[in-house]
Amino acid sequence: MRTRGNLITERAGVNFVRSLVEGVGSLFKEINLQHDFGHDATMVLVIDGQVRPREVAFQIKSGASYVSATTCFLPATAAHVYFWAEHDLVTVGVVYDPAEKTAWWIDLQTAARNFRTSNPKSGTSFTFGKKLWNQMNETDVSSILVPTLLGESPSVPHERLCHWVMSNDIETHDIGVRAIRARHYRESAAWDCLIDAFKSRPIELLTANIAIALAKLLGHDDIGYYSGQIPPEVRGPAISRVLTFGPEEIAKLLSMLPDSDFERPSLGYSLM
Repeated sequence: MRTRGNLITERAGVNFVRSLVEGVGSLFKEINLQHDFGHDATMVLVIDGQVRPREVAFQIKSGASYVSATTCFLPATAAHVYFWAEHDLVTVGVVYDPAEKTAWWIDLQTAARNFRTSNPKSGTSFTFGKKLWNQMNETDVSSILVPTLLGESPSVPHERLCHWVMSNDIETHDIGVRAIRARHYRESAAWDCLIDAFKSRPIELLTANIAIALAKLLGHDDIGYYSGQIPPEVRGPAISRVLTFGPEEIAKLLSMLPDSDFERPSLGYSLM
């Protein structure tokens, strides 16, 4: 008697995700094939030994047909798209690459909802990149995936985030800017990274979040940090760098704002 040809490959993906979830102390609950309508397993988040009232679902694909050197593919019928978009649980899509023995993830619920707005009755194959922030490994599950599921910024060193900020992938750049702004605003190196990125990168490789970061640094009450959150020895030199911006930098900054965004309270008003 022979097993299904793809059974071992399928199990490799599920077992890989199980090992990571259990490795960070959370609970992995595999769903029986009888009840598999679009979720292969769920994870109950456990943080510092405390069970959180938060459960997340996984849809797991495993095999060479779901990956290329730089990309993952997660096929979905129209029924699957509807199921993930409307389900009470956030669904994380995971694609396991058996050649690399690692996996990458996507927020499948958000992807499904976005797809359904213009394709309410169609299936698709969700395509997503193997990026600097969405690989599943023991370190990044606890420092990136879990914080993301809790609505928090990735908890990684500013040196790594600065690498993201300088990425030519605009999504990676934006995640890096938001995370470094949220986690490392008390550090001089973080502000040097953001200011260097703003000055050196073309406008098409920047997002408005870098302008928001500068507005927070400058400290207007409508958008800035409360007084004292950025240490004076960090804030002073960073502000001095911003005040050296010439016409080219000012024009770049203004070009990132909508024409109407100068009424209080707004990003444009704060920067002005």
